[in-house]
Amino acid sequence: MGLLTGCSVNAPQSAQYNAEYSQRQDIRTQNVYRFKIKPLQPSGGKYWGADNLTQVFYVSDKNAAAIELRFNFPTATLQASSLDEQGKVVSTQTFALLAESATPPSGSDTKYLYLTKSGELLSKWKNCTPDMSVGCSWGGHQIFITHSADLAVQYATGGAGLAFLLIPFYNSEARLQIFAKAPIGAAGDE
Repeated sequence: MGLLTGCSVNAPQSAQYNAEYSQRQDIRTQNVYRFKIKPLQPSGGKYWGADNLTQVFYVSDKNAAAIELRFNFPTATLQASSLDEQGKVVSTQTFALLAESATPPSGSDTKYLYLTKSGELLSKWKNCTPDMSVGCSWGGHQIFITHSADLAVQYATGGAGLAFLLIPFYNSEARLQIFAKAPIGAAGDE
């Protein structure tokens, strides 16, 4: 009798990710960045933040052309703002910047991102829920500055467990999108 298992791995942009990640810049080298809200090319996936940077930072995309990221490293905060074509603020969201090993704030509506020692931003989630199966799922965004000063956002999800308490399974998926830098002048200027 053979063992039934399930495994699925999908990472269509892995070569591009490896090339960009190996030459990334530390996000802490600047306090202010601007990026266009649409990626240079679609990822081909359907997930939160796909093809629209405003969703990653929980700001409005109504009339938005760019996202401004304003870091205050002494207070460990990030202010993300969506901007219209003239560079006017459409909406703003503030994030606490936590150390990679920090415990997330509990019982509050505080938005937070992890700031790694190597100068990347991470969002993470996980869920372990027993039902007819035993398993966990996890995911999040990895955000970094590319060698050409664009913003790379990799969304990765995965899961593992025992289906019907009998069949082991594992799945993972990773999607990379690159958002072009926008000038610090008006958001729509080239």
